[in-house]
Amino acid sequence: MAFDSGEFASGAGRALALHLVLFVILSELASVLMGLFHDGPSFDVLFATLFGSIGLVLFVGAYAVPISLVATVLGVLPALLLGRALVRVRSFRTHLLAWCAFGVVFSGAVSLAVSHLLFRDQLSLMSAFLVTGFLSGSAAIPLAWARTASIALRADQGITTQPWFRRRRRTPAAAR
Repeated sequence: MAFDSGEFASGAGRALALHLVLFVILSELASVLMGLFHDGPSFDVLFATLFGSIGLVLFVGAYAVPISLVATVLGVLPALLLGRALVRVRSFRTHLLAWCAFGVVFSGAVSLAVSHLLFRDQLSLMSAFLVTGFLSGSAAIPLAWARTASIALRADQGITTQPWFRRRRRTPAAAR
C-alpha cells in the first residue's frame, strides 16, 4: 500500500480537519462536564456553558488552529517515514495498528510540548483542553489514514469514490 504525494497530502489534510472537528466537540463536552461538576448540576450552569461556545470557537481559532497547523507540518516527515516503512506490508490491520500507535505517540508529544510551552508548572482548567487535543489527535490520525487508504485502494482498482457531502439526484423512476 503505497501513497503518492497527492494522497499523502489529502490524508494530512483529512487528519487536520478531523482533529479540529473532534477537538471542538470534545472541548465543548469537557466544558459542559467541568461546569456541571464544578458548580453542581443546574440549568443555569448548563446554559452558561452551552452559550460559552462562542468563546470556545474563538479559543480554537486563536490557539488550536495555529498549533495544529504547526504540528501537521512537524508531523509530515515522521508520517512519511512511517508510510515508507509500511509500503511492503500488506496487512490492513498492521497498518491500522501502526497508525494508531503513531497517533497516540505524536499527539502525546504535541500535548506535552504545548503543556510545557503554555502552562509551565501550573495546572489549570486549560489542562482539559490538552486532554481533548490528545484524544482528538489520537483518533483523527488513524481515521484519516483509513479513509485515505480506502479511497486510494479503490482508485487503484478503478472505482471512483463519491464525495460524501454531495447529494445524489434522484430520478423519477428511482423515487418510486
